[in-house]
Parts: sequence; C-alpha cells; structure tokens
Amino acid sequence: MSADLTVALNAHSETVVAGPTMSSAEAAIAAAEAAGLTVERIIGLDRVSDGARAFFEQPAFDSWRRLELDCGDLGLSRNALAEAATGEIVAFLDADDLFSENWLSDGAAVLRAAAAGRDPRGERLILHPEVNWFFDAARSVLVNPDQGSEFYTPLYWQMANYYDSLAMAPRTAFLEVPYAGRDKERGLGFEDWRWNIETIEAGWRHMTVPDTIIFKRRRDDSLVTQLGASRSVLWDLDALRIDRLETL
Repeated sequence: MSADLTVALNAHSETVVAGPTMSSAEAAIAAAEAAGLTVERIIGLDRVSDGARAFFEQPAFDSWRRLELDCGDLGLSRNALAEAATGEIVAFLDADDLFSENWLSDGAAVLRAAAAGRDPRGERLILHPEVNWFFDAARSVLVNPDQGSEFYTPLYWQMANYYDSLAMAPRTAFLEVPYAGRDKERGLGFEDWRWNIETIEAGWRHMTVPDTIIFKRRRDDSLVTQLGASRSVLWDLDALRIDRLETL
C-alpha cells in the first residue's frame, strides 16, 4: 500500500544520540498526519554496529520498517531506501540529526501544490530547510538561499555545497538521479554536493521551506569531518566547467 510520504532514516553506529532524532521525527510525523498525510517510516540499517542494532530494534520503534542494507556508503544507502519507499514523497534524515516539527507537513504541502500545478515554479522541486543549526562539536547557524533568491549564485558550487543532505522531494527525483557512492581510493566524496549539482542539471529546482530548521549534529568523527581529514575532493563534474557553471 502506497503512502503520501516516506520518512527514510539512515543508521550506522548511532545509539543514544538517535533518541532525540527519533523523538524529532515522530513529532514531525504526527504534525504531517494531523495535516491529513499518510506516512511510511523506514530505518535503513546499513552495516550497523551491535549497539546501533540493539537501539533501533527496541519495541518503541516497531512502527518503523527496518531494512537491512549492506552498502557501507551513505549515498548508496539512500538509493536503496528510495527504491524501497512507497511514498510519493521521500524525506531523508540521518540518525544523529533533528528537524523542526513543521518540516514534513510544510514541505509536503509545497510539493503537493506543485504536483497539482498550483506552484509557478513547476513540479520538479527539491526542498531543503531554511536554516541549518549546527551543534555539538561545532556551533553555528546557516541560512540556505533557494535558487530563486538574490543571494543565490551558481559560482558558489565550485567552492562549497549550498544544501545539506537532508532533502525532501518526489520519490522520482531520487530514482531519476541516484546518489554516487564514495570513491575512497581516489579521494572522491561529498555525494550530496554532487547530487545537488546533478539534479539541477537534470532540471530539478532546489527550494527552501520558510520557517523550517534542521538541527545538524557535527561530531568529531562525522562523515564530513572524515572527508576533510582525508583531503577528499568533489568529482570533476562537467556542469562545473567555467563555460557551463552559470547555467546551474
């Protein structure tokens, strides 16, 4: 049976830090259901540690479908979750982050209006929270501009990633443009950065939802920290060529 919205959570080695994450997800799901949406819950257990398995197999999370994965890669894990989802819309969440209670309901309302032809920006929208609030090993706040903002410039893509990996979009976006896996041997990573660029190139438009927040836990051993420490770089993408960049 299909759902309006699938919440897909990636789990690896998280234990107690995932407690607030799950509470955050359930609060947002309750708000979405109160708005009339049917919601599917999936946890992707990707080569999880024993501690993480014990945590997520608690009876408290029996309303979540647990999917065993053997990807060993965050991007490939997201691909598997998107393929398994039954929702018309998919919203990703990492197991150590949190999002605001209105994120799912407000974001889904934007996408459903677009699908019904009631949004002048078109149907091919990918959504991100308006604010990234970093905590734990780092403390900062980042406001995300959408592609229609006067603060958006395609030149930024050559230096940094505009949007966090937490995204909400029609399921077709994730199927049409799957995430690339990391290439550790060649030092290539930042799959969400690449995915953002490739979806824009494929005609998807990245937007932010007003008054929504992702609370992003920045740990000393986070994937972003590991990529930086290993001096990983973004793939050499054709879309980033100087003669093509301004079309993003």
